[in-house]
Amino acid sequence: MRIVTLTAIFTVLSAPARAQWVVHDPGNFAQALVIAERTLREYETLLGQYETIMRMGRSLPSLEGYRLPSVATGSHDAGRWEYGGPWLRGLNAGDPDGSSFWRTARRLERPGASLEALPPAARRAIEQAYATVEITDSVAMMGGHQVGAIRAYAGRLQHAIDGLESDVLNTLPRFHEITTILDKVAGGELIGRRQDMATNQLLSHALEQLLARSKRLRDTEVATMNMRLAGMRDGRAAGASIVRGAANDLRTWRQP
Repeated sequence: MRIVTLTAIFTVLSAPARAQWVVHDPGNFAQALVIAERTLREYETLLGQYETIMRMGRSLPSLEGYRLPSVATGSHDAGRWEYGGPWLRGLNAGDPDGSSFWRTARRLERPGASLEALPPAARRAIEQAYATVEITDSVAMMGGHQVGAIRAYAGRLQHAIDGLESDVLNTLPRFHEITTILDKVAGGELIGRRQDMATNQLLSHALEQLLARSKRLRDTEVATMNMRLAGMRDGRAAGASIVRGAANDLRTWRQP
């Protein structure tokens, strides 16, 4: 028996070694198990939420009841107005060069060389009055064109909103996947920013109208104040001059 055992040992020792040692780290193995368990729990939670959402979606009735009618954009009936029709058409569709405005606005006569014979102060006053009229005309033309452009743009904007609404209310599952929902959110935000830009443009032109009106009122008040000051400063001398002139006319008057 002893001889057989020794023979087996020598046989094993003389054979070439082909086996590998197995290294097992209990700490790393336990950490890997914890990570796997957490991943499985997260997956089960997400799966449960997905199934809940799908079950809620299947139980919802048709979403057509949430579809809203389009808000019609008002426009002028230019055909009703014989003389104001040109600019009303510009307010409907835009008037970039102001031609429609000028067809309905009174023509402002230009002073030409007449200002050269005036004193500097009088010439400056007339030039400033012309500036007020020109600024008012420019603001009115630009504001009218912007209103018409927004009216024309409203149709395209409404078309985009209708398309987004159809995607939101569609009952097919592919319209409600995560990526699709994010795309719809981004599309809605983009439409909202376009609407904000159009609103800001209209508000800026409304502000320009108020500024032009403020300048016109200021110029009127300044002209009135200047006349009052001139009356207080030169009124007595002017009155005396009028009296002297009238008395002289009476003294020198003769029956024809």
